[in-house]
Amino acid sequence: MLSFKEDEYKTSEKLIIEARPIAEQVAEEINKQGYSNIFFASVGGSLAPMMVIGEIAKEITDAPVYVEQAAELLIKGNKKLNKDSIVITLSKSGDTKESVAIANWCKEQGIRVVAITKKAESNLAKAAKWHIPMRHENGVEFEYMLLFWLFFKLLHLRGDFADYPQFGQQLEYLPKNLLEAKKQFDPKAEEIAQKYHKSNYMIWVGGAEMWGEVYLFSMCILEEMQWLKTKAVSSAEFFHGTLELVDKDQPLFLVKGEGKARALDDRVERFAQKVTDNLVVIDTKQFPLNQIDDKFRWILAPTVCSTILVDRLAAHFEKCTGHSLDIRRYYRQFEY
Repeated sequence: MLSFKEDEYKTSEKLIIEARPIAEQVAEEINKQGYSNIFFASVGGSLAPMMVIGEIAKEITDAPVYVEQAAELLIKGNKKLNKDSIVITLSKSGDTKESVAIANWCKEQGIRVVAITKKAESNLAKAAKWHIPMRHENGVEFEYMLLFWLFFKLLHLRGDFADYPQFGQQLEYLPKNLLEAKKQFDPKAEEIAQKYHKSNYMIWVGGAEMWGEVYLFSMCILEEMQWLKTKAVSSAEFFHGTLELVDKDQPLFLVKGEGKARALDDRVERFAQKVTDNLVVIDTKQFPLNQIDDKFRWILAPTVCSTILVDRLAAHFEKCTGHSLDIRRYYRQFEY
């Protein structure tokens, strides 16, 4: 596959599974100490899987779970954030300015922080009470796995999500399935990129637990890394404005989930089929998840989306545009 190192991916799979006991041990220690609520705080692409968890949490627990943009949380605060809170942060580099700042602020206030990042010596890890190591080289799906082992274990320990023992074990089968999903989608990714890489404007639609991935791909990949103009809108909100921008030539990308909100995705699809000749549907139902129970598919659908978009489709856009995914004009180039 284009720009993909399968051996490296398989090594990352092994390393991430080895980190599972660490994530679960952190959950056990948090549960033993007690907590009043859970805050997820990050920025940019690292915020996306947290958005996903926030949406899933609404359906499976009554625990107070909040998802915050770290820069906003630092400036505005939140009355519900207190010394009994748990703040979970995520940054691959461990030096993302806003995430480090909120972690340091929390440390000063005596608020416990969990840092999911690569290096224990990073500024983010140093500000945290607990460090869960990212041992993988690539793949947002591996970040999901660490978050899932931590969060769902916490829920299980408080009496929610009785299926965790089964779910936690089956998560270990996810990377093999996602590798097959990459291979299955790769020809389609090439076709999409070839057709749409010169588009002057794309609309991306998805909702509920899939919204984080729509946000991630449209903003962090297409805008930040490819400088392509996009509009991201939720399936529910699409009919309150954005639909008026659609004509027969307008590219519209619909990311369909597998949870209750799929009905809202279907509504967008019915409309778009009548209006535009450039509808592209990304449906995670098309990808098998072997050795994983169907009842977990709606939770894992965002990881499927991430592996086929952030990995496969991004690589093919890069090839077609000739614009490296690593080139930035402004991001991290100077102080804003």
